[in-house]
Amino acid sequence: MYHHVMPGYSELNVTAEVFEEQVSGLKKKGWKPLDGEEFLYLMNHPEESRKKCVLITFDDGFVDNYIYAYPVLKKYKMKAMLFVATDFITDLDIKRDNFKALPHKEMWRIAFSERKHEVMCTWDELREMEQEDVFDIQSHGHTHRIPEFINMDDFLFLEEDLKSSKMLIKNYLNKESFHLAWPKGVYNDKSIEIAKKLGFKALYTTQRGVNINDPFRIKRLAVKCKGSGWIKKKLIIYSSSLLSKIYSKIRL
Repeated sequence: MYHHVMPGYSELNVTAEVFEEQVSGLKKKGWKPLDGEEFLYLMNHPEESRKKCVLITFDDGFVDNYIYAYPVLKKYKMKAMLFVATDFITDLDIKRDNFKALPHKEMWRIAFSERKHEVMCTWDELREMEQEDVFDIQSHGHTHRIPEFINMDDFLFLEEDLKSSKMLIKNYLNKESFHLAWPKGVYNDKSIEIAKKLGFKALYTTQRGVNINDPFRIKRLAVKCKGSGWIKKKLIIYSSSLLSKIYSKIRL
C-alpha cells in the first residue's frame, strides 16, 4: 500500500529512487504483478494460487502517482491498482510543469480547495494510465469523508457516496468498479453490507496480515521508504500465515 511517490522524505511518501529500487527488485526476483481481476480470481480460487504474485496498491489519487510512479511501473512492465476519491478528480487539461512536492496533510488541504487540480490526478491522466495497462483505477469512495456510523443517516450518506464514486468511474473510464479501499481504513459490518449490495466484490483495509480467502477484509502492508531488501523480507513474512502470526506477536 502506497500513497505518494515524489521527492523528499515526508509522511506516507516513498522517493522515486527508492520506489524504482523496490519495483526493479520485484521484477528481478520474478514477482508477478496483479490487476484487480487477477487478484480477485485468486482470492476466490485459493487452490489455484500461484507463488510470487503481488498486488501493488495506491490510495487517494494524488498527481505524484502520475508524475513519478507511473513512469517507473511502465518502465518495468509492472501493474498497480489506484484507488481514487472521485470528488477530487477534475476534467481539466493541465500541464504538469510546476508540481511541488508537499507533505501529505498539506496536499489534502489543497485537495479540499478550489486548487485541487494542483495535487490530484485528472480524468485524462487516469485514463492514460489505464489505457497503458499500468494502473487499474478503482474506488476510494467519493468525498473521502468518514461517517461516524452512529445512525442511519451515516449509512445513507455512505451508500450515496459509494454510488457517486462508481457512477463517475463508469462515466469517465467506461468501466465498472468492483474494488473499494475504505478511506483511512474505517469500516464496520454494516458498511461492508452496503458495499456488497452496490456490487463491490473486494474491500480493502489498512490492516496488516495475510490474505487467504476473505475478499471483503483484504489486508495490506504500508510500504516504507526503504530499499528492495525491506520489501523482500516483508514478502517472505506475509506470504506465510505462520510466519505472519509469529511476526505480529513479536511486533506487539
